[in-house]
Amino acid sequence: MPRCLVALLFLAVAVPVAAQAGPAQDYTFGEQRFRNACPPPLKYAAGACVRRCPAGYQATGRFCRFRSMRR
Repeated sequence: MPRCLVALLFLAVAVPVAAQAGPAQDYTFGEQRFRNACPPPLKYAAGACVRRCPAGYQATGRFCRFRSMRR
């Protein structure tokens, strides 16, 4: 009996937590919407506001575009 209660409690907690992961993942797939979210001196690159584009990114105005390092 206690084993059933523990399993039921685990499911009651785990299912809502898994359901909340969807919107968080949606943010990572919709990053193009947040390009203009950085204040003017900063640029948008890989989901963050940065001063300079990191290695592998090309500066194109207010955001940094990823460029493949392979030729």
